[in-house]
Amino acid sequence: MRVIKWIFRAIAKTINFTRLLVLNLIFLGVIAVVVLSFNSEETINVPQGAALNLDLSGQIVEERRPADPFQEISNEVFGKDPNEFREIALSDVIHAIRFAQSDNRITALVLSLENLQGTGMNKLFEIGDALEKFKTSGKKIYAYGDFYSQSQYYLASYADNLMLNPQGAIALQGLGVYRLYFKSAIEKLDITPHVFKVGTYKSFVEPYTRDSMSALSKEANLHWLNQLWNAYVSQVAERRKVSHDAISPNIDSYLERLKAVQGDQAAYAKASGLVDELKSSQEARQFLMANVGENAAGSDYLQISLDSYLGAIPPLFNYQEQGQDKIAAIFASGQIMNGEQPVGVIGGDTLSHLLNEALMDSQVKAVVLRLDSPGGSAFASEQVRQQVLALKAANKPVVVSMSSTSASGGYWIASAANEIVASPVTLTGSIGIFGMFATVENALAKMGITNDGVGTHALSSVDITRPLPSYMKQIVQLSIENVYQQFINVVAQGRKMTPAQVDSLAQGRVWTGKDALEKGLVDHLGGFDVAMSRAANLAELDAFEVKVIRPELSVREQFMADLMAKSAQFAQQSLVSSPMLRQILNAVNEQAAPLANFNDPKGIYALCPACEQIKL
Repeated sequence: MRVIKWIFRAIAKTINFTRLLVLNLIFLGVIAVVVLSFNSEETINVPQGAALNLDLSGQIVEERRPADPFQEISNEVFGKDPNEFREIALSDVIHAIRFAQSDNRITALVLSLENLQGTGMNKLFEIGDALEKFKTSGKKIYAYGDFYSQSQYYLASYADNLMLNPQGAIALQGLGVYRLYFKSAIEKLDITPHVFKVGTYKSFVEPYTRDSMSALSKEANLHWLNQLWNAYVSQVAERRKVSHDAISPNIDSYLERLKAVQGDQAAYAKASGLVDELKSSQEARQFLMANVGENAAGSDYLQISLDSYLGAIPPLFNYQEQGQDKIAAIFASGQIMNGEQPVGVIGGDTLSHLLNEALMDSQVKAVVLRLDSPGGSAFASEQVRQQVLALKAANKPVVVSMSSTSASGGYWIASAANEIVASPVTLTGSIGIFGMFATVENALAKMGITNDGVGTHALSSVDITRPLPSYMKQIVQLSIENVYQQFINVVAQGRKMTPAQVDSLAQGRVWTGKDALEKGLVDHLGGFDVAMSRAANLAELDAFEVKVIRPELSVREQFMADLMAKSAQFAQQSLVSSPMLRQILNAVNEQAAPLANFNDPKGIYALCPACEQIKL
């Protein structure tokens, strides 16, 4: 037995040693690539007559997170799709399109959308606006895909020539909010959930108290879902010059038309006017070579990639430390949490420090705060709001530019701004508060475990292993109601409304940007450019530079970011097992993930979970 044990232990050690050796060799290889690239800096040349290949593989975000090389190497080794983790800044995409519009070296734009991940509608709308303006230059836009998701097809619909693989399809399934419900599972586990909320429509807690969505939640969710989907359908139908029914037919019409083409999805798309031509990838390449021109090798069309083009053109935000007045641009994305947090999460301390930097910079005359958040910690939201008020008190106007979502805690912050700019499809509002935790006394009792003792005060006995006393429930509910009233008053003060007016729009209900404008919750419809224009107007600036204020990276983080920006992908062999299992686990993880971010010191939150779920 000892010999067998020794053999298995030796095998385990060998495998572990080999694993570490491979990962370290990969890492050293990446460093070598970077060192060589740094030692051979070359100017990127844009070929005359080239097409800009707008490859949007990955996720469109407001601001990229610093690269984590160990995570990226792990993703490669274990076969995870790199496009699932690649982040592309929205501002970079729009900047490249706008610059290419007047760049006489660029003759066309090719949309490579196959690996674009689902993203917020407003981000697609802002990219779409840039594409529409690009076409005014007379330059053509081409799109080819083997398969189009809703996000991909929305952008592809801007193409002058939209091509689809004859074996491909377009998936236009509409929008929905579907969640997992855990009430019965919690009961089987003998866990006792304790839920406290204010807001008729505050539905975050429903999965823990119900086995289905409430009628009120269905009504409210369907209201804004219909608005978003109608906006999508009407815009795409107008560009493709087809009826709304071609984009979103009822199920009977869809089946009838699909039967007419013997179930051929690509033929259905062509017959419905969704695409212009059906071409294989080779035929599409030949088409682009004929219409754009060939590269030197004659193997493909003449092109420059998005990343290379961004390296060849002046940066979007290029300011000098001294001189002209400045408007500070601050990007804040993710759930709102207490303390210092990395990019991708809004930390109360982190964002407050960035706003304070703008406050202390005498050259900064106004601030545009770009928010993309479903909310989170009420404490951290108020902390950031106070910093916005400090800027206003110093006569530095603050304009909030809402991205895909600025709801709950995000709206708590935004309400303090001088003005709020939102996209018509931004999700905002969700003015409501909840608190939630669980006790496990019943589960422990099943195992014969009990809790008993003495304390100096009634509150001494409060513990997750004991039943929650009725007086503690009253204390928590009173605290929740108090913070809700604070939320109402904060919005009333910022939006110059009465508390009663705010309450009628609150109760946790989600509004689109279009609705929010009509109800006085935002001031203008538009994107980042509109917000910047409003900030300049409020600060009475005729000329200004934009200063982006970001969290400072540590030396290690900066090195890693530079390293990964120039690295290559090494491992391609997938080691992942069942895609279906991964999909199930991802669904559970996406809904459970917010729970891990709950660190409000009072345990009170302003969060809109449905707002996070909606991606095309």
